[in-house]
Amino acid sequence: MSNKSVLALCVAMALLAGCKPKDAEAPAAAPPPAADAQVAAEVPAAAPPAEAAVAAPAAAAFDIGKIPASDKPLPAWPYVVLPTGYHYYRAEDMAGQSKDLARVPVWTGGQLLWLEGRTFSDAIRSDDGKTYSKFEVRKNLQQAIESLGGVRLSETSYDEATYKANEKALDDFRQEFDRIRDAYWYGSDADTWVIRRADKAVWVVLQTGNDGGGILVAESPLPAAPAN
Repeated sequence: MSNKSVLALCVAMALLAGCKPKDAEAPAAAPPPAADAQVAAEVPAAAPPAEAAVAAPAAAAFDIGKIPASDKPLPAWPYVVLPTGYHYYRAEDMAGQSKDLARVPVWTGGQLLWLEGRTFSDAIRSDDGKTYSKFEVRKNLQQAIESLGGVRLSETSYDEATYKANEKALDDFRQEFDRIRDAYWYGSDADTWVIRRADKAVWVVLQTGNDGGGILVAESPLPAAPAN
């Protein structure tokens, strides 16, 4: 081989060596996450604070002091005179329907009060030849009681929760005072009035249906004022 040929071959080999691509550099490893970021990723985001539960307001205790006192003369016991055409079922034995001392409940519209005192209870019936009218009895008794200074506290009985909380005592009462028992189911139609006197309170509970009704009259000391 001539010197020129050897020289050309060396030049070509040198050029090939210079053009050979370098090995690709390995990509640099990503830096480890910062400690705070790693902890934040591991701890789940805190749930937004729940709204505070709003407790239902407690029913205000009954305050007899808010009822105007009445000095109007009361009829003879049991104070409630039925309208013309109606009578107490045991009218011939009014004393037998009265108790000198008994414990009875009355619903004020927000509180069940247990009272001790004199009571009367009986059924209400129409006279012979008279058709019983729920509307007539209720309207006339409302007028009669309010003319004595009575104030109506409620037109319905207590709710189921109140009944459950007093179930044993209410069931015992309903057995003893069966003439007015229908007024003491929860959710039933029943009117409750109170006549506040200077030294006592007179309570009237009326339940009346399509063909008859019942009444409870209770005379008790004035309830204690609610605690502040």
